[in-house]
Amino acid sequence: MQRSPETEKIEKHLDVIGILFMVMAGFSLLTVLFLPIHFMMFEAFTNHFPRQVNGPDPRRMIQDMQPFIYIVYAMIGVVSLIIGAVMLATGINLRRRRHFTFCVIGSALICPSFPLGTALGVWSLLTLYNKHTRPLFAERTSLDDADFLD
Repeated sequence: MQRSPETEKIEKHLDVIGILFMVMAGFSLLTVLFLPIHFMMFEAFTNHFPRQVNGPDPRRMIQDMQPFIYIVYAMIGVVSLIIGAVMLATGINLRRRRHFTFCVIGSALICPSFPLGTALGVWSLLTLYNKHTRPLFAERTSLDDADFLD
């Protein structure tokens, strides 16, 4: 089956975009590894606040906020894991040419991650909505029944 030059170009773009999504997923998952280090630095820093003679005790204020701080760290970790998993799945699906709708949603979800995520998200959305892209996903879907031949 002969492919047009435009289709070849789109396939290369989808491969590169898929790899970049996987790299961004790696960065997102590295955030989870950085959180304990950041928390230890925060704890070490807050133990050395100077106390004013007639002012409030900063250490006591931090101790009062500690449950909220733990919740914020946990939320950042969970959100980073979810976003990293979605980006990884989007990158894999872009390279496999599967789940077009999921790839569009994943591309839109990365857009608020300024500046790299915005550039990657817009580029992937423009590529996905190219008239030559949708048949690549449909072609792969129609072959799913014949995957045992691979």
